[in-house]
Amino acid sequence: TTNLTDIEWRFTEWLGANGGLRPDNVLEYFSLSPFWDPTSNNAVLKMQTQFNELQTAQLDLKKMTGIEFAVVHEKWPTLFIIRKQRRKSPNEVIPLATYYIINGNIYQSPDLYSLISSRLLISLFHTHSAFEEVTKYAHFHPAEGYSWKEIN
Repeated sequence: TTNLTDIEWRFTEWLGANGGLRPDNVLEYFSLSPFWDPTSNNAVLKMQTQFNELQTAQLDLKKMTGIEFAVVHEKWPTLFIIRKQRRKSPNEVIPLATYYIINGNIYQSPDLYSLISSRLLISLFHTHSAFEEVTKYAHFHPAEGYSWKEIN
């Protein structure tokens, strides 16, 4: 999966023309974004079932194997969480990426490795800064050992 975590995407005209996001149109909106995979099972079914009801398409989607997008959480109308996943069977999926839509803005969630490494780097930076500050006040004399300079 391509890393698109630096991108924020929004299509204001579409949102205005369609009355905002709803559970029944959020994947259609998502399909216009750069996060969409045109070879996904959703795209294939959209082409094959253009004139069928959405429920029929969703039932067929679970029978297919391959890449698909699914709305896994919603707090309508402000938050939708979409997962890109590889379906191996009707009951088994492997998550590949997670996207979230907040008030019409779409973002890719960072993966766990990126999140942990970023937090670790920030904490190490602050720990290093603290040690640098403390060493300014430490004094060593061979006969007396370590002592602390008084802070005025």
